[in-house]
Amino acid sequence: MKRLVALCICWLLTQAIAFGEPLYPMLGRRAVDSLQRALLHRQVDTQRVNILLALSADLITRHEELDEPLGNAYTYSQQADHLSVSLQFTAGQIRSQCALGRLARLAGDRQQAETLLQGVLAYYIRQGNRAQQAVTCYFLGQLYDRTPAGLVKKVMYYERSMELFRQAGQTDKQAYMLKNVADMHAAQGNPARAEQELFAVLRLYRSIGYSQLQYTYDLLSSAYHVQSRYDKALKYELMTVDLAVQQKDSLYLGSFYYNLGILYDELQQWTKAVPCYQKSLLFFSQLKNRSMLQFIAYQLTSSLITHQSPASALRFYQNFLRQYPPASRSERYGACMTLGDCYLALKQYPLAETYYQKMMAAHSGELAPDEPTISGYMKVGTFYSTVKQYDKARRYLNRALGLLKQVGYKRGTASVYLQLFRLDSAQQNYQAAIVHYQTYKALSDSIFNEKKSQQIAQLDAQYQTRQQEQDIALLTRKNQLQQASIQSKDLQRNSIIAGCVLLLLLLSLSYNRYRLKQRTNQLLEAKQLEISQKNQVLEKLLVEKEHLIAEKEWMLKEIHHRVKNNLQIISSMLSAQADYLDDPSALLAIENSRNKIYAIGLIHQKLYQSENRSLVNMTEFIDEIARYLAEALAADSSVSIVTDVTPVGLDVSLAVPLGLIINEAVTNALKYAFPQQRKGQIRLELHVNENQTYQLSVSDDGVGLPTDFDVLNSNTLGLTMIRGLARQLNGRLTIRQDSGTHLQLHFPQRRATSHTLVDESATGSHEAVY
Repeated sequence: MKRLVALCICWLLTQAIAFGEPLYPMLGRRAVDSLQRALLHRQVDTQRVNILLALSADLITRHEELDEPLGNAYTYSQQADHLSVSLQFTAGQIRSQCALGRLARLAGDRQQAETLLQGVLAYYIRQGNRAQQAVTCYFLGQLYDRTPAGLVKKVMYYERSMELFRQAGQTDKQAYMLKNVADMHAAQGNPARAEQELFAVLRLYRSIGYSQLQYTYDLLSSAYHVQSRYDKALKYELMTVDLAVQQKDSLYLGSFYYNLGILYDELQQWTKAVPCYQKSLLFFSQLKNRSMLQFIAYQLTSSLITHQSPASALRFYQNFLRQYPPASRSERYGACMTLGDCYLALKQYPLAETYYQKMMAAHSGELAPDEPTISGYMKVGTFYSTVKQYDKARRYLNRALGLLKQVGYKRGTASVYLQLFRLDSAQQNYQAAIVHYQTYKALSDSIFNEKKSQQIAQLDAQYQTRQQEQDIALLTRKNQLQQASIQSKDLQRNSIIAGCVLLLLLLSLSYNRYRLKQRTNQLLEAKQLEISQKNQVLEKLLVEKEHLIAEKEWMLKEIHHRVKNNLQIISSMLSAQADYLDDPSALLAIENSRNKIYAIGLIHQKLYQSENRSLVNMTEFIDEIARYLAEALAADSSVSIVTDVTPVGLDVSLAVPLGLIINEAVTNALKYAFPQQRKGQIRLELHVNENQTYQLSVSDDGVGLPTDFDVLNSNTLGLTMIRGLARQLNGRLTIRQDSGTHLQLHFPQRRATSHTLVDESATGSHEAVY
């Protein structure tokens, strides 16, 4: 009995609720606000009519799809109609009548709705407007319920709409209507046909690059679901959810999660079904769609009753009712039915009976052939059958039977007759039991025969189609043979003509290629001669370049040699001048000048002696300066000069100031750091740091600087010169006192003018003692 009720209720609910995208998309909130503002300032003209109708159509669509209130939809449509009449705006009148017809359907006045919409359709037929005829046929199809008789009407109008959209060249709308036709065929119990049509919908959508395929996938899943092909049903419903998430389709994602939950529920995967129901509840709560919230809460409660416990189901639904208390008669009906199911599962029969009776009272007890009434009678009949109150069960089942006959649902009617047969048997009313069972069998056979008739008709149609195709193919073949004979003769004649023409073309082409080859050879010879001449000129230029480079090298060497000689002459002149001087200060100044001149001259000597005219080998340069200063100033002393230099080459602009700094620092150390023949050592170091800077260190282990000596503010010639040369090198100079005097200079490379010298015979730095 429970299976019977579940089957009937599921069928009835599928007739009452269907999910899918609207024919025309809903307006965004900004667009609605913009139209409402325009309505406040718009004059009385046809544009105002268009605004009123746009607002009305959007409200109607939102009510149909999201269960939102109709609001001012009727007012807008009436105003548009009256304004169109006063303006003699016929198109506006027709569109207003269409909107009023849709509103009449929503108000339950199908006769008025059909009258208005048929008038609209007649107008568009006279105008020859196929696109608007198609839209109106779609609205006419919406007038009918998803009952067996209503489905026939729906299919008729939807197929007509689809064909009109095809003729109008609107492929997207054609696919949309084919999708609706497939949905109706599935509702008629022909899911295989619906499956084929839905794949045709996908082909149409993909041909125009339409990406919103989640609605088609959802219907495909439903078609497989009806056929109990759960693997494919689950595959397409998962594709539906994934695509809806990608497309951010928040309006219908709740419906898709609900359908996915139903599949998991039937596959006994309850742990996956519940999260889907919960997500569906979340989305519909955001949309404030109370009717869907009630419906999903009922489904989740039923699932909890079956898979967890009736007590947990009751707790969940009571919490839900506290959050969403019933606000209408239909919501009270659903709440009472769900609570009755919970108490029935808990075997608290008095409470269950109380809520079932409240459920029927909420529906006012009218014998209307609608889903709530039929499902209510089925529920109550099931309850009384469970508690063995057979007379009451019979009364409610008979009422359900009468309504099922009105809607024409044979399978549900047959199931009720089967249940009545069981009630009669339980009450030992065998004569009535036989009658009910015979009626049940007759209906079952009728359903079977109808299916068979449909299959036979389908097979006959397929046979006739194949016969026609074969006849057409035979006639086509005969015609092809006749055409082939004619074409064969024409082909022979044309082949001869074509052969002659082709031969002539080949001869012409051969001669043309011969002439082109001759011309190409001449051009190649001229180019080759030109290239040869250019190569000769280039070789001559290269020879001249090498000669000029050699001359330049010789001139640079000669310049450095002469500069060195001139500096040597100046040094000799200073030596000669010193022979005539007795003043120690003057002699000291001349000696210092000679040392500086020697340091500069040494650089030029290294340059003209070296193969590289631009870089000074600092190892050799510093060694020779140290040797010279040791011989000149420390020949009789016990002071040694130690050098530790990384092999590196520096540009003259760096080497000259560096040599002068070394000369000045070593000279000062030799003169002042070791008084009274004191023994000691002076270290000269030049290294390259990791950050590509240089570090010069001059240190001694002598007596050091006086305690009252201020390095920063000293104005002696030597320190002034060292500081100036350090600035010239962009260096950082430090002088400190630590067991002698230590001078350090850090300076950067300049303009890529330095180069590390590699001595393959040695590694590390060069060290020497003088």
